[in-house]
Amino acid sequence: FLVRPQTSDALQPAPDLSSEPGIVGLLGNTVRLTNGFAQAPQGLLPRLARCFLVSDRGAAQRLAPLHPDCYFLLADGVSYHGHAVSGGRKTAGGPLAMKRELRELSAHVESHEREADALIAGLEELERGTAALAEDLEQLRALQQRQEKDALALDHEQRKLAEEHARAGSRLSVARLELERLAREDERSRAQRGQNQKLVAEKEQAQFDQERALEVARGEFERLQTHGHSVGEEHAALRAELAGLEERCRSEKASAARLEAQIRQLTARREELARELERMGVERARLLADNIELDERATRLVAETAEAVANVDRLTAQEIEGRAGLASLEESLKALRIEARMAQERRSEIELELVKKQAELKYLDETSQKELNVPASEIAAGEETILDETGVAEAERLYQEVRNRIEALGPVNTQALEEFQEAQQRYDFLNAQRQDLLDSIRDTEKAIQELDTESRRRFKEAFEGINAHFRDMFRTLFGGGQGEMRLTDEANLAESGIDIVASPPGKRLQNVLLLSGGEKSLTAMALLMAIFRYTPSPFCILDEVDAPLDESNIERLSRLIKEMAAETQFIVITHAKRTMEAAQALYGVTMQEPGVSKLVSVKFEPLPHTAAPAASAMAAV
Repeated sequence: FLVRPQTSDALQPAPDLSSEPGIVGLLGNTVRLTNGFAQAPQGLLPRLARCFLVSDRGAAQRLAPLHPDCYFLLADGVSYHGHAVSGGRKTAGGPLAMKRELRELSAHVESHEREADALIAGLEELERGTAALAEDLEQLRALQQRQEKDALALDHEQRKLAEEHARAGSRLSVARLELERLAREDERSRAQRGQNQKLVAEKEQAQFDQERALEVARGEFERLQTHGHSVGEEHAALRAELAGLEERCRSEKASAARLEAQIRQLTARREELARELERMGVERARLLADNIELDERATRLVAETAEAVANVDRLTAQEIEGRAGLASLEESLKALRIEARMAQERRSEIELELVKKQAELKYLDETSQKELNVPASEIAAGEETILDETGVAEAERLYQEVRNRIEALGPVNTQALEEFQEAQQRYDFLNAQRQDLLDSIRDTEKAIQELDTESRRRFKEAFEGINAHFRDMFRTLFGGGQGEMRLTDEANLAESGIDIVASPPGKRLQNVLLLSGGEKSLTAMALLMAIFRYTPSPFCILDEVDAPLDESNIERLSRLIKEMAAETQFIVITHAKRTMEAAQALYGVTMQEPGVSKLVSVKFEPLPHTAAPAASAMAAV
């Protein structure tokens, strides 16, 4: 138990309850102290100043919970303090009256126990119904989530089919352009072939003329062979000219062979292009058939999507009705719990009264054993008889005789009253400590409930706000797509986890763990910027967040940081030139000498015709 020290609160004046019905007055105004204590201060008996005399038990029971620091005393000595009842005097009715009162109390307790059991059974039935409704609600929520996922998957598949259709059309356009280009090249190669054939004919004619001239020269050489010495120089010149002509003839033949090889290659290329054109025609027919099939499938998907939306609306209406029913059941449950609590309090009071009666019955049994040497149960089992005056006188004589014999046994315990007073003080002290503990427990539970409600409300508001900003930031950084946060257990916000689901442009909806490194980095930056958008921070340090990104993503990230710089100062550690170009101040660390680092800073001033926002700030390191 806890020992509560005496404080100055006990010396404060008692509240004015004279206007309350049932209040007779203060006990301090009725009690008179003697033996020198008449002028004693009220501080010696602090409870005397807060003890009120009441006329009936109902007023005491009503006022005690309202003023737990005061005592309300009845005429029979019963004291009410908060929810505790103590004191009282013994009844003078005897064992038979106690027996009748015990029977009445037993019947009263049994009726109250039956009522409490009925209330508890009804409460359990309502709790089972609430649990069944909660399970139905969870099933409806799960079904709604599955249908939402199916609708998202269908939408994603429809977008994918549209993208495939667009890519097929683009490939068909490219194939047509390539076919036209090959036709033009074929025409050019035909014209070039005709020109080459003309050149070959001209060169063959020139070769023929040269060969004929060579034959003439050879005849002349045979005729002039006898003049060897005289025409030697002319003969040598002619041989040199002949060698040149032969070399030119060989080169012309090589050129003709090369042109023929090119013509054969162009012919093979033409045949290959013809086959490719035929294959493209077949592919075009297949793609047209696929497009028709995809259009039909898209129509079916649109119808299924409309049906799914109608089912979602219907389930939403059912959920709203279920929530309304659940709310009404919760109100009924609260009312029943209040009634059960009141019944429990009444039961506690009855149990306390029963314990008190049992204690008194035990006291009567002990008294009967001491004075009559007969257990109280035997007296209660006997039949009640009404005695006449002679019987009463005889019973009185027997009582006096037995009492004289008991007194002759020896002296009684003279310290019994002091021991009873000490036990009473101990009981009052422990009862007060128990009441303080109950009040502290109730206040602590109330504070915990308030904190839990407030934390759940704030978490829900923060989650919804950050999730909305996260969707916008995700679309900004990815140039489209869809990203959101989902609770793993929406019914229990305090212990629920958070899953991040992302769908970049051209990809299906999936968990963030299945994304690539750059997509994970962009998703993390989108979440960070969403948190800063909900609760801005004075500054933010980013350490090489753009390392896994390409230039287009770095440019979008730089634009977002510039927009967020209106409320937050960003310090970015980076090696990317794109990020450095977007900074307003640049700080570089160099090592001109071994072991000596030097800091170099550059501030980029805006051009005269451009106006930079005064509140924005971004630095790159």
